[in-house]
Amino acid sequence: MASFKDSEKDLLMRTDDNVIVPFAGHPGANVRTAAPGFAYGLQPDATPFIAELAATIHATLDNCQPHARAAAAKASLRGYLCEGQLLATAHRQGDAHSYRRHLLYADPSGQFSILAIVWRPGQHTPIHGHTAWGVVGVYEGKPYCEVFDTQTHDQPAINLDPLMKLRLKAGDLTTVQPGIDDVHRIGNDSLSRCITIHIYGRDLLASPRSINIIFNS
Repeated sequence: MASFKDSEKDLLMRTDDNVIVPFAGHPGANVRTAAPGFAYGLQPDATPFIAELAATIHATLDNCQPHARAAAAKASLRGYLCEGQLLATAHRQGDAHSYRRHLLYADPSGQFSILAIVWRPGQHTPIHGHTAWGVVGVYEGKPYCEVFDTQTHDQPAINLDPLMKLRLKAGDLTTVQPGIDDVHRIGNDSLSRCITIHIYGRDLLASPRSINIIFNS
């Protein structure tokens, strides 16, 4: 049986090059959307609710073990998904060509980052896993999450098998774990805009392309 090491050539350790990543200094950023002034802490146009959420997450992570961080961040986010003024107008804007990430907060200690992702109808991620723990909450719309199986007889499979497709709604929350055992694809097959809030246990200001493990399609 092939081991994971033998199968590494079948995985692409990269993020989606077509995603608009408006983080200053990132060589893959779209020039039109890469705004100056990004620094650690609260990002330009982020609301006081994001500042409050970030402070809550920071305090929570300081008091929990590493294995419990995703669950702790999920609990912190829950109450904010129903806050109508959580996001500024600038952070609700999508892109005609691909889903769009908005960095909202970059923890100065590098423990976590908060993003909003805007999905226009028909947009979706590639199939991917993550390099760190994460939380995804639905803020607006009805996106889907498709889950894939990467295991065959305890060995990583080269061909991904779809397991289920979940229909999500505003207020729904889930966590993701690092590695290739939690592989999924998120998208918007509805007729309306979707917005999701993401918290990842990684410094995405310094390395915005580091969070995803993207599989060959």
